[in-house]
Amino acid sequence: MNELRTQDDIVKLQTLMLKGDTLELEVKHHFSEGLYARELFIPAGVCLVGALHKTTHLYMVVKGKCKVSSQFGNLEIEAPFMGETIPQTKRVIYAETDCVWITYHPTHLTDIEEIEKALLEPEC
Repeated sequence: MNELRTQDDIVKLQTLMLKGDTLELEVKHHFSEGLYARELFIPAGVCLVGALHKTTHLYMVVKGKCKVSSQFGNLEIEAPFMGETIPQTKRVIYAETDCVWITYHPTHLTDIEEIEKALLEPEC
């Protein structure tokens, strides 16, 4: 993952990955007044490319160990870990162990499709 330093490289990797077998990951949705949290379970050995977000928001890795690459560099994350997503950032995540990754978004929306439209950039 050391060579994945630009958004273009990450998008190219995502395009290649989509040509192969894909895996539906377990997602849980949590709501509180004015807050939406999206909990993603990433099994050990899975490599994924995250969505392109429109907003700045916090995320936490609450379980596991993973490697993360973005245009900002590479991270080796071990839970517990809190970070911040900057708009227009795409990440490659490789789960070395089973991981739980949670993103936190301020919103009063409760419909998942509406939330995705508000928070995520459309992808081709």
